[in-house]
Amino acid sequence: MPSLFCRLSLIVVFAICAGLVASATSVAETNPDGRLYQPSDDVLADIQQAISRADDGDRLALVVLGANWCHDSRALASRLHQSPLAELIQQQYELVFVDVEYYELDRKVLQQFGVAHYYATPTVLIVDPSSGQVVNNEDRHLWGNAYSIDMASSVQYFQKWAANEIAKEPAKDSSQLLQLYAQIDRFEQQLAKRLVGGYAAVGPMLQASVEGNEPEDFDASWDELRDFRAAIPNATRDLRDEAQRRVSDGEQDIILLFSEFPLLSWEKE
Repeated sequence: MPSLFCRLSLIVVFAICAGLVASATSVAETNPDGRLYQPSDDVLADIQQAISRADDGDRLALVVLGANWCHDSRALASRLHQSPLAELIQQQYELVFVDVEYYELDRKVLQQFGVAHYYATPTVLIVDPSSGQVVNNEDRHLWGNAYSIDMASSVQYFQKWAANEIAKEPAKDSSQLLQLYAQIDRFEQQLAKRLVGGYAAVGPMLQASVEGNEPEDFDASWDELRDFRAAIPNATRDLRDEAQRRVSDGEQDIILLFSEFPLLSWEKE
């Protein structure tokens, strides 16, 4: 992505940045705790409009999936409007917040962008507007720990994608690697489908808990859901790493071993 300084004169840059800082400050003051996730009648349209604006402005689209009940979601939303990250986001990204509510966001919304599901709140999708594809697919979930990620690390992360400073993937053009990736994608889709049932079961319990009416078995159900959804990206990442390594080592007829997950409580009912 070409930088803003390559396209504008220094005077114009200073003027725009001053306005952006003022805008970011206003948002932060209005929502100091990061409660910026609001329900929408058409989430997909909101995302598509952000992608269109990003394309018009030669920027990336930044889609943040989160919820106001989630302290990590609020932490990221607040930080995105704090200096120095706010200036970077305003210059290089078109930002849109998507409310997953109590895990009610339709999985089909994410599948439009080649994403099986979301496994953390918040989840960050960085979309290339020219292709409509998510470019940070491998680490889109790390922001589930946003509260513990400091400002310097946040700036570094978003600067990396804005500058396209991504190492070339080994054996990227290998037909065998692509076949292995397809197997891993199918595996992830199967797990994501199972997760839908978990969100449907635990979501209402979570809402009741937030509203002060915590069900007796909520803690156990929440822990089970947390462990399962965290295991999915870890398992698929390990498989992709293994596939890359073995293809790069020149192996042929590679067979991957896929983890087996026993039936979960919401699947036994």
